Amino acid sequence: MTGRIYYSDFVENDLEEISGYIAVDDPEAADRTINSILNKFKLLAGNHKIGVTRPEVFDGLRQFPIGNYNIFYFAVENGVEIYRILHSARDSVQIFDEPTDQPN
Repeated sequence: MTGRIYYSDFVENDLEEISGYIAVDDPEAADRTINSILNKFKLLAGNHKIGVTRPEVFDGLRQFPIGNYNIFYFAVENGVEIYRILHSARDSVQIFDEPTDQPN
């Protein structure tokens, strides 16, 4: 059984940034990447404990890699809340330290 997928306010912008960056060189690769990420959301919703815990960032935060990106999410009672999708080269600890990037 697959759980529900909830999204933070950051997810839409993260996906648009990823797609836009890749689409500059290859629009079809951008579509494949976004579809692959969205499919991982479904996997995580049904298996929310497969990601690595990141307690040094936020209590309950988990991280799951996909290609050059990391999905950051929280396990919730009936699924997952996708929090951010960031390129693996970015300093996630610094990004999450920003006051505008704090979970509700």
